[in-house]
Amino acid sequence: MLEAEFTRSLRDFSMEVDNLIVHRGETLALIGENGSGKSTTLKILSGLMKPETGKITLNGEVMYDSAEKIHVDPEMRNISYMFQSYALFPHMTVRENIAYGLVMRKRPKEEVRARTDELISRMGLEQIADEPVTRLSGGQRQRTALARSLAPRPALLLLDEPLAALDVKTQESMRRELASVIKSENIPCILVTHSIVDALSIADRVSVIKQGKIVATGTPEEIVRDPVYGFSVSENPNMFRGLVHVRKTGAVCIKIGVIYVRAVTTLSGVVNVAIRPEELILSREKLASSAINSFEGKITEIRSTGLEVLVSVDIGIILAATLTPQSVERLALKKGESVFVTFKATAVHVFA
Repeated sequence: MLEAEFTRSLRDFSMEVDNLIVHRGETLALIGENGSGKSTTLKILSGLMKPETGKITLNGEVMYDSAEKIHVDPEMRNISYMFQSYALFPHMTVRENIAYGLVMRKRPKEEVRARTDELISRMGLEQIADEPVTRLSGGQRQRTALARSLAPRPALLLLDEPLAALDVKTQESMRRELASVIKSENIPCILVTHSIVDALSIADRVSVIKQGKIVATGTPEEIVRDPVYGFSVSENPNMFRGLVHVRKTGAVCIKIGVIYVRAVTTLSGVVNVAIRPEELILSREKLASSAINSFEGKITEIRSTGLEVLVSVDIGIILAATLTPQSVERLALKKGESVFVTFKATAVHVFA
């Protein structure tokens, strides 16, 4: 279990992190804008950067205490820090990279071999175990870096934008795998990310950091729904949890709240759903179109976001659509009035 509170003066603001707690087996996602203090938090926890005041304990052991003048060096903290760049050793093979931390700790050769082989198997790296990392794809590099981070059985795992360097398709396949591997290690983990999709897929809790202060903490769903931080964090107000249903015809529907939305997915069970506001069509009358999802609802809010207008409609769930000011005027949209919301099944983005 990690418990931390600390302060640190930076160029643009002073960090004041209070009551940062991550339990054993729990993943906390740390989300915020560029320069908000996310990566600095990881550096302070790992010991790479020293705070000015505060206390950091890990499994009851003090890593830093300004009052007692304690500062444990990074190499003595048993904390693994996986950088966004992965920082793999280019002159080494996959196997050598994974084993590096154990070798540096002078673990017995048989232990090094057994743990390395275990992680190679778990990450599906058997076919490339003896390849130099310079030949790997993005997904293979990510798996290798994660395996290297886990090899020494750390007491805390720190992940800095672990999926940012991957293409969208690879990101989708890696989210579930990453969550599974972290859970199997049963250690506290902090995930720094810009993506609420990553948080929904991987994290148990989310903390929003702004100007060096944690301003909100909750489940991913709570943070997405937060009226103050939700939209800015997710960049999409239409984020939901739903349950996949397959009808006798083979059509796939997802139950979100009290409504069923047609979608295209091979996933089953409980899933995350995102519908981009720009993929929704609002109309006064029901449209005759190929878009299979069509719901009537009432406008609950009309809000200008600058060049665009965000129109929220209650169809059993609240969906927000992005329109131009000209479209809002042409349709004469007003709060409390009825409209139809139409969108394609392919506009329903489903992920684990």
